[in-house]
Amino acid sequence: MSYKNRANLCQRIIRKIHAKAISKDEFEKAKSFRFFSITRPHMRAFHTSWFGFFVAFASWFSIQPLIPTIAKEFSLSKIEIARSGIASVAVTIFARVCIGPLCDRYGPRRTMSAIMIMGSLPIALSGLIRDGRGLLIVRLFIGIIGATFIPCQFWTSAMFNQKIVGTANAFVAGWGNLGGGATFLLMPALFELIKICGADDYLAWKIALVIPAAFCLGIGILIIWTSDDCPQGHWSQRKLPEVNIEVAVVSSAGHTADKKDAVEDTKGDRKPEQMITCVENHPAAKGGAERGVRRNVCVAENYWMFFTVLVLSVHYGLSFGVELAVDTVMNLYFLYRFKKENCTSTSERDVSLLNLTNIITVTTPLPATNECSILSPNTASLIASLFGLMNIFARALGGVFSDLLYRYLAISGRLIAHIVCLAGEGIMLLVFSQMNTIPSAIAIMVVFSIFVQMGCGSTYALVPYINPHRVGVISGLIGAGGNVGGIIWNTVWADMVDTDPSRWFWVLGVCVLGGCFLTLLIPIQNQRIWTLGQRTKKESNSLKIQTISTKL
Repeated sequence: MSYKNRANLCQRIIRKIHAKAISKDEFEKAKSFRFFSITRPHMRAFHTSWFGFFVAFASWFSIQPLIPTIAKEFSLSKIEIARSGIASVAVTIFARVCIGPLCDRYGPRRTMSAIMIMGSLPIALSGLIRDGRGLLIVRLFIGIIGATFIPCQFWTSAMFNQKIVGTANAFVAGWGNLGGGATFLLMPALFELIKICGADDYLAWKIALVIPAAFCLGIGILIIWTSDDCPQGHWSQRKLPEVNIEVAVVSSAGHTADKKDAVEDTKGDRKPEQMITCVENHPAAKGGAERGVRRNVCVAENYWMFFTVLVLSVHYGLSFGVELAVDTVMNLYFLYRFKKENCTSTSERDVSLLNLTNIITVTTPLPATNECSILSPNTASLIASLFGLMNIFARALGGVFSDLLYRYLAISGRLIAHIVCLAGEGIMLLVFSQMNTIPSAIAIMVVFSIFVQMGCGSTYALVPYINPHRVGVISGLIGAGGNVGGIIWNTVWADMVDTDPSRWFWVLGVCVLGGCFLTLLIPIQNQRIWTLGQRTKKESNSLKIQTISTKL
């Protein structure tokens, strides 16, 4: 076949792929996938969101494979390295909480672009590090880029129908998180390539970090011009579900007014503290006792919604928080855990101080040189990359599993999928903590990685159902829970790293296994895990009672 014929064949294949129409719902959200298509708006946004998150995630952890070299140059202790790992996820908590409302206001496209552009700057400046404090500060600011997860999830929630949004969210988050594994492959290779070109170790790592920073900056700029916020194009043109709500304003004096009067009265002299009550029928026609009952029911429902968000935030800390912590320490774990026999490291020794009354034994935190490790730093990074590389399918598998059970068991099916994923994660973490050989540790690491990432996917498969009008805010809160978990687990690691690193995984397993049972308590759309197969009725004329305190 000639070159011209091959080119024509490729063009025909591309045309056929693009010719397949994507079915849409009444809000123009896609009801199907075309993975090999980059047609605007749906599939272009799909691929832009996961690739932007992939670049951001790879940049976020680009410094981690180079930590052994950096530690050697500046004589950093294990504790200093662990604290820098805590810093790398700390600021992301604040960033994710702030990014949710920004997505609701400005849309995911501009929000993601801004985060990537800002996050590229501290990565490029990493070469200015001179000590442990500098490493901590740089990793703290690099953590801003971790907030790209929120616009990534928000984007697909705005583009895809609820029947496949769990799968869509899982695919983009999983393929984005794949950057955490890719960076453990790419950065050591880039480091070695720069050394081949003539640079020494201490110059090579500084040059290597400029490259992901430049790539992150370029993709952040490109996002603005190549994709859309929503099916209608610009975020201001998006379609929202129409909510048919009758509203009564109950003033502090006990009077009522209809919605129109309430809106007009915001410019008047009414007293500021009032209660808006959304009911099935206009409450002005009801008795005061019934209104009171309705208010109590609505407040209770709001409390349950808050409880659901809180539990899912904890669960995300037990899944994505674990993933963040493991990404931060896994290469170091293999260096610290598997050592040569009868080898004593000079970096870990006790110094006896004699004073006039007694002898005090203290541990001096000296540089972590890893001279007793069986593995080299590059080999440990390659092994650690397997954990992140499971994201190529594992997180999406969690979303697909959730969508599959939803098809047969409604919301209860999603909750069942969620508890199964978390329970599997907890069990495999306990097993991993007992592995004493490198091959068995690698095999179990791959399995528990799959469950960790499936747990992430099943968590965000539930998010669009909690409150469809506040997906950005809820995504931000739950996403921040993942980073809180990352900080907690990194802090625990810092306490255990000098004693028994494998016990850290045992603690994680116990916490995850216990926390998964909170799924039994949470209601979503008035369904719990035991209300199997019950589906909510479409609300055509009214909503269920919902009370919102506000100031008019």
